[in-house]
Amino acid sequence: MRIRFAAIALLAGLLFFLSIFLGSVYVSPAEVWQSLTGGEAPLLSQKIVTAVRLPRALTAALGGGGLAVAGLLMQTLFRNPLAGPSVLGLSSGASLAVAVTAMGGTGLVFGYYTQTIAAVIGSTAVLLIILAVARRFADVTVVLIVGLMLSFFTSAVVGLLQSVADESSLKAFVYWGFGSFAGVGTAQMPVFAGPVIAGILLSALLIKPLNALLPGEMHAKSMGVNTGRLRLAVMGITGMVTGVVTAFCGPVAFIGLAAPHFARMTFGSVNHGIILPASLGIGAVLGLLCDLIARRPFADTGIPLNTVCAFMGAPVVIYLIFAGRRKKWLI
Repeated sequence: MRIRFAAIALLAGLLFFLSIFLGSVYVSPAEVWQSLTGGEAPLLSQKIVTAVRLPRALTAALGGGGLAVAGLLMQTLFRNPLAGPSVLGLSSGASLAVAVTAMGGTGLVFGYYTQTIAAVIGSTAVLLIILAVARRFADVTVVLIVGLMLSFFTSAVVGLLQSVADESSLKAFVYWGFGSFAGVGTAQMPVFAGPVIAGILLSALLIKPLNALLPGEMHAKSMGVNTGRLRLAVMGITGMVTGVVTAFCGPVAFIGLAAPHFARMTFGSVNHGIILPASLGIGAVLGLLCDLIARRPFADTGIPLNTVCAFMGAPVVIYLIFAGRRKKWLI
């Protein structure tokens, strides 16, 4: 097990440093090292490394890891292997809130703070609706259909806003919708990283009650778990992390769904003491890998992040659907 965790950490570290070393503008390894350690590197190289590549790598690692943890919490809460921020509509709710602030003018006045708060509110609101449906209907298919319908509804509202928005706001929102880990600079990093790290640390405090919830809510209650309080905690963490990542990086798809399953397959366990840190590490790996591919370091132009995530994540969803018909899911 230690070897597997070490391999994930090594892969994440390798991809992190590749993100800093590689780019459309060549910066020598010596200049990269000098820029990171405060040496006498050329001013342009210092700006490229410390103001562009380093924040982007941190954003990819934190964003991917945060979405993976949010996805794991949702899969445990709903006991649904297809639960995730993008599949159940949380990202769509956050997108709608960002669209209202961006194309309604308020985001231009208050900037990232309004956009971030609105995204958290939007994702949490959708999560509350999904949770109410899950409590009313035990059928997994019903929950997925409601999540899909909420995504369609929010997309329709966003389309309406786009039809009446001015050209500059519309263009900015469309580019935001492509997804990118490049939107967080050094000035915005505390606003982005603070809530995401807080959500990850708070989720670590829920490991024991989440394990008790795995066999069912009745078992958790028999173990002395306050399931109502646990549900509120999971909703708060998931809504906050998903909202913040979506506000800054766009509606990044599939990482939150795929990473927990990769963690379960890698470690062959459903114990959150193992799966939670594993999901965090694998989510960071997926975030960094998708960002590297999207950047196309040796080309002049990149491709949308969500395009890369869809190519990597869609086969995982298809596998989960067919595999779920053959065996009982362990969540």
